[in-house]
This record gives sequence, C-alpha cells and structure tokens, in this order.
Amino acid sequence: MTGWINDFQSPRLTSLVNEAVAKNYDLSSALARVQQAGERAAITGAGRLPELDAGLQTNRSQNLRGATFRSVRANNFNFALSMAWEIDMWGRIKNLRDADLDEVSAQANLFEASRLSLAANVAKTAFDIVEARLQIDLSNRTLRSLRTNLEILDAKLEAGDADDRTALEISLSRADIARVQSNILANERQRDVSKRTLETLMGRYPSGSIDGLSSMPTISREVPIGLPSELMLRRPDLLAAEAKVDAGLKNLAASRKALLPAIRITGGAGTATTDEFVDIFDVQNLVWNIGANLTRPIYQGGQLRAEIRLSEAERDELVSDYAQTALTAFREVETALASEGYYRAQVAALTIAVVEARRAESLSLGQYEEGLVDIITLLDSQRRAFDSQSTLLTVQLELLKNRTDLYLALGGDFDHLLSEK
Repeated sequence: MTGWINDFQSPRLTSLVNEAVAKNYDLSSALARVQQAGERAAITGAGRLPELDAGLQTNRSQNLRGATFRSVRANNFNFALSMAWEIDMWGRIKNLRDADLDEVSAQANLFEASRLSLAANVAKTAFDIVEARLQIDLSNRTLRSLRTNLEILDAKLEAGDADDRTALEISLSRADIARVQSNILANERQRDVSKRTLETLMGRYPSGSIDGLSSMPTISREVPIGLPSELMLRRPDLLAAEAKVDAGLKNLAASRKALLPAIRITGGAGTATTDEFVDIFDVQNLVWNIGANLTRPIYQGGQLRAEIRLSEAERDELVSDYAQTALTAFREVETALASEGYYRAQVAALTIAVVEARRAESLSLGQYEEGLVDIITLLDSQRRAFDSQSTLLTVQLELLKNRTDLYLALGGDFDHLLSEK
C-alpha cells in the first residue's frame, strides 16, 4: 500500500516512510487490535466444541463417639472427567464466530488504512519541512537585496545627495525588510512545528533532530486516464466498513436464533472410594453418567427481544456508516483528481510569472543604477519577484500534497490499480 511513495522519486522520503511504519506507536496499537480481534474470534469459536474438565477431590474426617471417645475416621476420594457440549443445532454460535471473524477482517483493514494514512502524513509533513526551508532561503536572498538597497539610500543620505523622495524610499525599504524578516520567522516556526510532528510520527520524539529532504520532490508520472470507479472498492476503510456490516448481519442472526431451543449434552466418568487414595485407580470403582437437556427460553423480561432490536439498530448504523464512507471516498477521489489539474495549471502560470518577475527585477535594477527609475520601482519589482517565487513554492507544495491525498483516496498506487483492471 506504500509503493506510491516511489512516484515522488525521493529515496530519502521512502526511508522516512519505512521507518515510520516500523516505529509508529499508533500503528502498533492498530496491529494489537487486529490480534485482539483474532483472539476474540478464537474464544467465541471454542463454544462450538465440547468442554472437558478433570477434577480430583479428597477429604478425610474424624469423629469421637461413645463414652469411651472412640475415634471414627472416614475417607472420601473422587476423580472425575466431565464433559459438556452445547450442540449448535441452529448455527447461532457459528454466526457469532463468523461475526468475530468479520471483525478481524475489519480491524485488519483498519490497520492497512492506518498504515496508508501514516505514510501520507509522513510524506506531507516532510514536504512542509522542505518547503519552509526553501521559503527561508528565498527570503534570505531577498533580504540581502533589500539591505543592499537600504545601504545605498543611507549612503546617499549621509553624503547629502538626498532629495525629497529619499525619506519615503528609506521607509519603504525598511518596511520591506521587516516584512521579509517576518516571513522568515513564520517559516522557521512552521519548520520547527513540522519537524516535531515528523519526529512524533516516526517514534523519534523528542530526539530534537531529523534529516529531512534535501530538495522538493517531483512527481514522476501523470494520473492514468480512465481510472475505473470500482478501484475504490480496495480502499481499506471501505473494506473495513463492509466487514462491519457483515458482522452486524451475523450478530443479528445469532440474536434471533437465541429464541430457539438449545440442546446440551453432559457426561462424566471417574472413580470414587471411601478407603485408600490409591483405590481411585481401581477400575472396579469406576462410575459414569451421561445426559441431555433441551431448553427453550420462555420469559426473560423481554431481554432477548431487546437484544434483537439492538442488533437491528446496530446493523442499520453500520449500513449507514458504510454508505457514508463510500460517499466520502467518491468525493475525495473526485476532489483530488480535479485539484490535480488546477494545481498543474497554477504551477505553469506561476512559472511564467516567476520568469517575467525576475526579468523585470533585473531590468529595474539596471535602470535604477543608471538613474532611469527610482528605487520605488525597484522595490516594487523585487516584491513582485519575491511574491511570485514564494507563491510558486506554495503551489508546488500543494500539488505534492494533493497527489498524496489522491493516493490516499484511491487506497494505493496506480500500478496496483492497473493490474486489477
């Protein structure tokens, strides 16, 4: 379910995801729930088999009788094997066992859903970290340019070459510097938060350090055309909801069968003696018994009928949950597919905007040095170049996150989907 990570062409990202899958505590809890469900199914299934018990009872008593206080001693030694078996004539216990097996399937699929979600969260958090670092690098480059402009203005002011516009230009330069410094602090805070989140997801917190991605990953492939809607049937959360519906139906059947008669067979064999303990191994002291009883509930204060109604209500809830999960799955896939096109178009437009903004910045810098334009024009072109590059980084991040959400919505990678068609 995590093969889609390879589509981002980042071995480091693959390593982070694999480590998180191996060490995440929430995922360990989900795996433990699968094991618990399996043991519950085994416990319920044991009800279809006979119960066999062995018992050994010994006691000795002594009384004083008569005027002479003569001692009278009595021994009692018993060894017995007992058997009890409720014949599952109507399949009630089988229904309960099968319902528990469906619950095992549900928990196993929820584990897969947790693993897929964990991988997606690790990937998106890693993207956040590298995007914040790139934003900081961009801000620092812009900050150096702005400080150079301010130094020129300050030198001009100190040399006495200032005019009426110099004070305004200095204020605008200082405002832009403060704005960029604020952006740096905001991105440093976001990077710090994301690093702590990633450490927690990987079970490392609070180690305080983690090697993130060296660069923004790129998507290696396009979304295949003509993906079938049936592919969502492999989504683990949808499979879990379906298994829970099956379990609810079987629990309902078991509740209804509880109204029917039950046959229970009991038997036992053993030895008993009032002499010496070793006599319990004497076959002549063997005793045995066997019996059967048929019971049918008549009146239990409405408990059984209430259990049927409860099972029906639980079934209705599970069916509604399944329907809602299916609708959510369709919405998530369609939203991610549509967003993919929008984000790619944005990236294309912003790439052009970055190229033009950088050209405009270079031209305005040259014209400013030649005295053809004022510094306000230069500051405006620098601001446009910075904003376009910063926005491009943000949209590239959103494109990566949206592709991750698409894999999450589909329940896996495209190769697996195409192999199933």
